[in-house]
Order: sequence, then C-alpha cells, then structure tokens
Amino acid sequence: MPHLLLFAFGERYGAPMPRRSPTTRRAGPAADAGRVQDSVDRIVAEWGTERPELAVGPVEVLTRLSRIRTRVDDELAAVFAQYDLSAADFTVIAALRRAGAPFTLPQSVLMARLGLTSGTVSVRLGRLEGKDIVTRVPSSDDARGVLVTLTEKGEHLFDRVAPVHLANEDLLLSALNPEERSQLAALLRKLLVAFEHESSASPLGFTVAPAHLARRARAAVGLSDQPGLLVQGVQAGSPAEQAGLRAGDLLVRLDDDTTPLLSCVDLAAVTAAAFADERPLILQVLRGEEPRTATIRPRKAR
Repeated sequence: MPHLLLFAFGERYGAPMPRRSPTTRRAGPAADAGRVQDSVDRIVAEWGTERPELAVGPVEVLTRLSRIRTRVDDELAAVFAQYDLSAADFTVIAALRRAGAPFTLPQSVLMARLGLTSGTVSVRLGRLEGKDIVTRVPSSDDARGVLVTLTEKGEHLFDRVAPVHLANEDLLLSALNPEERSQLAALLRKLLVAFEHESSASPLGFTVAPAHLARRARAAVGLSDQPGLLVQGVQAGSPAEQAGLRAGDLLVRLDDDTTPLLSCVDLAAVTAAAFADERPLILQVLRGEEPRTATIRPRKAR
C-alpha cells in the first residue's frame, strides 16, 4: 500500500499547525462551484497547501476505498446482528451454500476460497458449529482433512438472511445508477485481478505479471518507471516466441492505441478479439529502455 495513504488515515496531525493568513490558505468549497466535496477532498487540499510537491493522487482513490469500506462494514454488520451473526460468519455460510448440495467443502478449500489462514477459519467454524449452523467431520478421502457442511438450520438461516442482506447492499449503492455501478465494478475488477493474479497466462504462449509488480521489478534493476505488463516467461515454439517476445519485456500498449496497457483484463480482451478476427496482435514493447514492436499471429484452430 503506498506510504502516502498513511497521510490520510488520521485526523490528528500532532501539534497544532501554525495559523496562516486567510490569503495563504486554499479556498473552501466555494472555490469549486457546483462540486460537492467529501472528506478526502479536504485532505488532498491540505496536503496541497502544506506539501504541494507530494504526489497525493493515490490518496484520492485508496482513502476513499478505505472510508467507504468502513461505512459499508458498519451498515452490513447491523443487518447480520439481527440474526446473531457477524459478516465473517455469513461469508462462511454463503461459501458453503454456493457450493451446492450437500453444501459441503473440505476445510482447506473453504480456507482458500475465503483467503484466510487455517487458524482464522477454525475459529469461525467453531463459533458456527456451536450454533448448529455447520458441522465438521473427518474426511474419508484424506486422513488429515476435515469436511465442513452447512446444516439444515444453516440452510434456512441463509434463506432468511440473504434477501435482506442483498437488499441492504443495493440500498448502500443508491447514489450510483446502473451504468455507474457497472463502470465501478469493472474498474474494481481490474484492480482486484492485479492483486489476485501475480501471473497471467496468454493463449499466445507467454505469461505476464501485473503492472504494480512490473514497476517494482524495473525499479529493482534500475530501469525507468514505465507502466505496463511484465513478460515473465515465453513458451518454446509458441506464437509469442516466434514474434521475438522475451522474458523481461514490458508490454506498454497496443499498436493502434496510445493508452498504456496496464491490465491483463484488457490484454485478454484484445487477444480474444484478435483470435476472433484472425488478425495479428501487435504490441509495443520495451526491452530494457529500447522500444520494439512484437507482432504475434494467433494459430488458426484446427
């Protein structure tokens, strides 16, 4: 997480800041006629006054995500509390219900799906087991494994809670119209994919690391801070190898686009389009600091 985010978390700045004359402070909301400001606007404005050289752009995104998450968590918790549940409890119940009848998952699989440690999952399951919402039994296929099953009581509880929970989530998004919700979901998907997939494979025979890891890798070897997707490996005999692509290359943009190529979500979309149209995928590449062009021709399906 960028260190600048720390500048935005606290509302206490330590010792009182020296007072400035009104002419040296940035104007308030009236300066942005027609724009309703939030608490992050104030934080950014204050840093613009105190430390204008700091690149606080990430604060506008990450601090808003953090503050929205705090408020949303409180709203969700209020609904779950009506059923003597926590949000953490419900994530377990929902994961088991999504698994389909008989609503059973190995504890290790449940742990992976929830992105939690074994100890944390065990605590949650112990709490739910005490309420007769789940059961745990040894796995017949794995001597060290445990199977977790949603009980009939748990199924009925899910059926009661889920509609209320989803209606509450819809209510919390009331400030956004359907198109805005779709746009926000698409942008958040890109960001989450970058964190969940440290390596993404292309059907053209190469793998890439996400943009934030690419920037770190280039900085570590003294290369310029260029946005893009870092090629991690190239499969022998693949279209990518035939096009001259190498591990360490940075994919910076598509040939006919000035927009940086920053997400494997976008790369997957343009690759699929190239396959569908039976046309080459032309990528602008940096090898070190040297610009190159890679023309990758998809193989025709047999």
